[in-house]
Amino acid sequence: MPAEKRSDRPPLSGRRILVTRSADQAPVMAEKLAALGAEPVLCPTIAIVPPGSYAELDAAIGQLAATDYLVLTSVNAVEAFFTRLAAAGSGPRALAGTTVVTVGPKTAEALAAHGAHADRIPADYQAEGVVALLGSEVAGKRVLYPRAALARDLIVNELTAAGATVIAPVAYASAVPAEAAAIAHAALAEGLDLLTFTAASTVRNFAALLTGKELAFARTVPVAVIGQQTAIAARDLGFTVAVEPAEATLEAMVAAIVAHFQGLPASQPPAPSC
Repeated sequence: MPAEKRSDRPPLSGRRILVTRSADQAPVMAEKLAALGAEPVLCPTIAIVPPGSYAELDAAIGQLAATDYLVLTSVNAVEAFFTRLAAAGSGPRALAGTTVVTVGPKTAEALAAHGAHADRIPADYQAEGVVALLGSEVAGKRVLYPRAALARDLIVNELTAAGATVIAPVAYASAVPAEAAAIAHAALAEGLDLLTFTAASTVRNFAALLTGKELAFARTVPVAVIGQQTAIAARDLGFTVAVEPAEATLEAMVAAIVAHFQGLPASQPPAPSC
């Protein structure tokens, strides 16, 4: 039987790709990569945890009737918001009269799963896109922006400067999973062809898990990112960003990864022993 032609193989065949998304979100990305022949290596570097208190978010939910815009910039924000909405004995009908803005289609899908819909989605699926979409129309309006504990202040600062009253309670926080370090050490020891990061926090957390020698090696492995802020964080830590799709979606990232590897030779060697 003739040997299989390289062109007939899946485009990511044999490529070991590190996936650093949270444990609940990593499988979706891993499945997409595996379907293209890759060997996904799951190393969650972030876990979503409750904030220190829900008091501010609960108080803001109590004022939904007076809220003009609800801005949701992640699936995690959607889940936290609707969990607290349910705790208050309410549901999606409480959003009647409030314009709901999601940062992108995936966040809109999460919203739809709770029986609500996104009224507006920016062209640029990042905080900058939200500001560009709303900046000219929020003067005198009340904006509710449930956010992550470590979220940038861009939306708060820019919409406040545009004349809005922005309520920005912390809806969720993050932590590094206890097992992440051991997984990262083993993954590097066995060799990786690509590191993937979908948020700046995943980059910083991954780097903090490594020894100096491991970090030096990791910086020689190409990196794929979603979003400008993730790219900045990766470059600031000395990583080589080789894949940065124009659209900040998982689908665009996977397509860009395929394009990156087309025509490239064999896999990366493992890290030197530490």
